[in-house]
Order: sequence, then C-alpha cells, then structure tokens
Amino acid sequence: MWARLSRFAGLPPQRLDRTVEEFERDLLPALEQQPGYSGVVVGIDRTAGRAAVFTFWEEEDQLRASDALADRARDQAAATADAPREPIVDRYEIVIRK
Repeated sequence: MWARLSRFAGLPPQRLDRTVEEFERDLLPALEQQPGYSGVVVGIDRTAGRAAVFTFWEEEDQLRASDALADRARDQAAATADAPREPIVDRYEIVIRK
C-alpha cells in the first residue's frame, strides 16, 4: 500500500470548512474512481490554519498515475482556501497498517 500526503499551512481558518466541503463534493468523487484508490483521511488544525490530506493506493504505479488529478485537486483546494504558499507533497510506502 502507498500514500500521498499533501500538507497545507497558513490557511485562513474561516475558509477551512468551505474548502473541505468543496473537496468532498467536487474532487473526491474523481479520486475514488481511480484504479487502486483505497481511501482518504483529511485532518485540519483550525487554530494554526493547517490541513493534511492522506490518500491511500494499492500500488505505487496507481498512486503515480493519479498525480495529475491530485495536482488539480490541490490547486483547487489552495485557491478556495486562499493558501499563501504551495502545499508540501510527500509519498510513502505503508509498511505497518493495523
């Protein structure tokens, strides 16, 4: 299993709920249709204006194949949230999952 972590910082707290709702309504359905998609976790820190999104994939090549769609999702989320800087994106192989 593989994961992509997208981290956003410096977000205006008053825009977080709208950004999450838009992601869930407009972007998540397309991710869910991708081969190998295995789930998503979204976490926010309202006080610090931070958000983290993990998407999970069965195989590395499936994660990589979804990169362009993930880029578009991040761009739209950053625009909605009025993010002052680019998100940080990391990819991981999951070695323990219980």
